[in-house]
Amino acid sequence: MIQSIIVFLFILGLTVGSFLNVVAYRSVHGGSIVSGSSKCPHCKHTLRALDLIPIASFLLLRGQCRYCHKKISVRYPLVEAASGLLFLYVGYHWYVVAGSFILSFDSIFYLIFLLFIVSVLLALFITDLVDGLLPNVITLPAIGVAALYKIYLVVFGSITIVGLGVDLLVAFLMAAIFFGLVYFSGERALGGGDVKLAFLIGLFVGWPSILVGLFIGFLTGGLASVMLLLIGKKRFGDTVPLGPFLTIGALSALFWGPQILEFYVKSML
Repeated sequence: MIQSIIVFLFILGLTVGSFLNVVAYRSVHGGSIVSGSSKCPHCKHTLRALDLIPIASFLLLRGQCRYCHKKISVRYPLVEAASGLLFLYVGYHWYVVAGSFILSFDSIFYLIFLLFIVSVLLALFITDLVDGLLPNVITLPAIGVAALYKIYLVVFGSITIVGLGVDLLVAFLMAAIFFGLVYFSGERALGGGDVKLAFLIGLFVGWPSILVGLFIGFLTGGLASVMLLLIGKKRFGDTVPLGPFLTIGALSALFWGPQILEFYVKSML
């Protein structure tokens, strides 16, 4: 049973990763993210099912388009692999939190929500890293889904109305902080997409794990900026998108927030 679920989640993750590549590209460059055939980014030839097998097609075709033979970015199989591994870890996290693979409605709903949030964060990681954008077509529906899930938890008694209020307060505070950063930076380093992403992260991570998310997000962003300066990829005054690092911080807070906070508190005593 457990092995079957693990294999299923990995295959599902690979498949979703292939879809997220489409979402990331079309949400920035135009086109429906829910309909329309996949095409080669170079020759625009419609791809067949055999061209779209996650990871395997890239390897079998040696990283080239079957039709124009131009190189296909290695980003595509990397995203598919990352999605597969993330879905695997979500399954592990779900197993630990639930205590076992209990197929109750609540546990299945929680698993679906986790998979959705991980998928959204991965898509936003790609769009901001590659194109420097956090599209509304991804963030706004995600905020709506996260809000509905929180309301569901209140209705069925998993959290209190006070708990929901705290999560909303955290979300608005996050958005306010990032709005201030956008305002005072003149939108050079951050933009409106970062404000909405901050609201989303605050909503589903909540208090106090959001502290972990912020710390890791800014820490990894700072370290990456220094590294890019050292290797000559960036110069002083250049901007580095913060979104990818906020998503890393959000995932860290989502999965390990309480443990990291507990470790920090114990180390300070």
